[in-house]
Amino acid sequence: MASSASARPRIRPARVPFARLRLAPESHAHEDFVFTVNGRTPLNGWSKYKDRLDGKMRHALQEQGVELKPWQLRDLRRTARTLMSRAGISTEIAERALGHVMTLVRGTYDRHDYLAEKRDAFEQLATLVERIVNPPQQANMVALSSPARGRRTSRQA
Repeated sequence: MASSASARPRIRPARVPFARLRLAPESHAHEDFVFTVNGRTPLNGWSKYKDRLDGKMRHALQEQGVELKPWQLRDLRRTARTLMSRAGISTEIAERALGHVMTLVRGTYDRHDYLAEKRDAFEQLATLVERIVNPPQQANMVALSSPARGRRTSRQA
């Protein structure tokens, strides 16, 4: 499928690991589409599904006394790009993974598809999101106390 930004097809690594994050229904986890209703075609009507998601999120957050702030689907791309940087993925690979076209000399002469690198980037992104959503047990963490404000320690005297 060609992107609207270029005539070149967008090539993504197969089996992007989002199924393990439960973004794709279990029955379609083996399919090439991450977002699909039937496993054979990509999802259409994004605004309808976003409205449903907003409703579910609003309900879940209201139970905790938290307000859902307005957001747009492009915020997911921004978040993914930011998390890729946090995961240590190079700028070039992160940009390519999001489907951005390389320009000038690099875009003209480098025709490699970077599938392995993009697959690794999506794996690292999925791992990071999974850690954020399901933080590891904190049994091995110890809370550190800070010195009381205004008190001088023996070293400061």
